[in-house]
Amino acid sequence: MTFDPSHPKDSRLMAFLRRRFPERMIYIRTGGVSRTMTLTTTKQILMTTVLAGALGWTVYASGMQLAHEAILSLKSDQIAAARAAHDEVLAELVSYREKVAALTGDLQSSYARANDLAMQGVDLQKEIVAVERRMSSSGRSDAAKQKDQAQLDALEQKYVGVETARAQIERERERLRKQLAEIDQRMSRLASKGEVENDVLELRQAVLQRDLATSQRDTLVAENKRLSDRLERIQSAQKQLFDQVAGLADGGITQIEKTLRKTGLNVDELLGKQEANRGGPFVPADLPDLGREDLNTAMRSLSEQIDRWDGLARLMDNLPLGYPVKTPRITSGFGYRRDPFTGELAEHSGIDFRGEKGDVALATAPGTVVYVGDRGNYGLTVDIDHGMGLVTRFAHLEEALVKVGDELQTGGPVALIGNSGRSTGRHLHYEVRYNGQPYNPKELIRVKRYVQKNQ
Repeated sequence: MTFDPSHPKDSRLMAFLRRRFPERMIYIRTGGVSRTMTLTTTKQILMTTVLAGALGWTVYASGMQLAHEAILSLKSDQIAAARAAHDEVLAELVSYREKVAALTGDLQSSYARANDLAMQGVDLQKEIVAVERRMSSSGRSDAAKQKDQAQLDALEQKYVGVETARAQIERERERLRKQLAEIDQRMSRLASKGEVENDVLELRQAVLQRDLATSQRDTLVAENKRLSDRLERIQSAQKQLFDQVAGLADGGITQIEKTLRKTGLNVDELLGKQEANRGGPFVPADLPDLGREDLNTAMRSLSEQIDRWDGLARLMDNLPLGYPVKTPRITSGFGYRRDPFTGELAEHSGIDFRGEKGDVALATAPGTVVYVGDRGNYGLTVDIDHGMGLVTRFAHLEEALVKVGDELQTGGPVALIGNSGRSTGRHLHYEVRYNGQPYNPKELIRVKRYVQKNQ
């Protein structure tokens, strides 16, 4: 770089620019007139700067336009892909909804079938119990028992078939529930991927859940109506059953009371004594609520009737009814008679039965032996306490077959009939004592004959 002596104050930069852009003279001739234009270094630098700036801006603007076009193209592709994904998800949601509706319908159908099978199972169990009770009753012929057994086998086979069908339906319902769970998981995955907006997906799920809940509600309402109608029929049948059983109980009570009154004993007094000697804490009966007051009243009334019926039946079992010997041959009755030794009128407190050597006296009711030994004129005697103030006495025995404290059942051997004490020959003197006083055994024997006749 050389120094220009015409511009002694220029800096090195200006010197450089002056060399690159030296002052120029431009001659312009127009119409014979010549003019001169001087382009100084400064003007040239300014013009060059403006030109370079314009060129740079043009290049920059062109580049930015190309970049924006590329971005717009990319965004368009992304929007198109998003729209396609959105449409695909919506289509999948519609498909899921259709699947949910179909699965819900299948579940409702399987629920109804399972419920029907359950009710069939209950009915079959009732029939099986009824047949088993009938089979356990006494007095049925072999042909009737075979018929009952065949019916029982058929019912049990049918019940097994019903239970098998119920198990199959339950497996099918489990499969349907798993499919619903899988659909729910897929919808959850769609939400986590963000392929659709969460609010749209939640709305779709809410619609599906609403449709499912509505369908289930309608099913439950219909099922509730069906069960309510069935419950009403069952309650009506229960009322009829209560009335029938109450009628049977009332008839049974009337028959037993009529029979027991033939003994001349006070039935209510005997029942009171039979219920004595019991105890324990009081726990109120927790009877089930059958949903209708008339049913609850009928059940309480029936329970009281059955209690009385049971008490009367137990009383019949515990009374000393019937003969004390296998082959009864009465030689002397209860009440006034001619004394066999003196011939004078005397009071006889029992009944005499003729006996042969080896004949056995039999207990006429369940009881406990309370006395074994000699009783003077009675000879060898056995007393049996049957409770309720009733005692039977066996006298003039040859040999006792029991001892004090033994528990006997009806028909159990008591002693060998003999001729001990004040006796004219082998016989059994049989007494019934009620509250310590002699009671005519014939009244009780007559009841036994009446029961046997009407069985």
